[in-house]
Amino acid sequence: MATVATLHVPGFNFKTFVGGAAAQQALRSRVQRGAERRDSSDSFIDKAFTVMADIVVSTMPLAQQEKDAYQYYRDGMAAQTGGDYSTALRSYAEALKLEEDPIDRSYIFYNLGIIFASNGEFVKAVKYYHLALDQNKEMPQCYNNIAVIYQDQGARAERKGELEKSRVLFDKAGQYWNQAIRIAPTNYLEAQNWLKQTGRISLEADSKLGGIW
Repeated sequence: MATVATLHVPGFNFKTFVGGAAAQQALRSRVQRGAERRDSSDSFIDKAFTVMADIVVSTMPLAQQEKDAYQYYRDGMAAQTGGDYSTALRSYAEALKLEEDPIDRSYIFYNLGIIFASNGEFVKAVKYYHLALDQNKEMPQCYNNIAVIYQDQGARAERKGELEKSRVLFDKAGQYWNQAIRIAPTNYLEAQNWLKQTGRISLEADSKLGGIW
């Protein structure tokens, strides 16, 4: 299953595929992978997107700093797609030095969060997802990814018999999934079911779902 996320370039929006999460798999396979799709058709999409983006950016009346920031971001995404996280981190860091638009910065922080989550560094991942939300409060994918981390930690604690710890972590997961559903009520069906089954769905999120179904 794949969802769609918007890659924001100043003055123009593109769409790239974001790999979804499979139920009951390990956390690393569940966290959304912002720049990763592996089959040949996706490679074609990535190449087509890159060519189109370069043409658009080259013809737009952007300041050189903005173009440089976009180039670093593009390099970061290419490296992230190829699994070269070290290069991706350096490119995103350079992009952050130049990029001033908060929406653009939010996507850079978001991709950094995905990299750290992929490496099992979940504390850092949550930190960068929060930095993304500081720039842009309306990013449901950030709330979702934070919730996935807390839910997984809660399940681990539950298996160890640490019931109070698991309850606190599940409550945190519920808070973030409710935020994600508030913004994107048609997404995160597994999370919706989990919230309903555990009695953690908020009135606001439930009302959003009621408006759909």
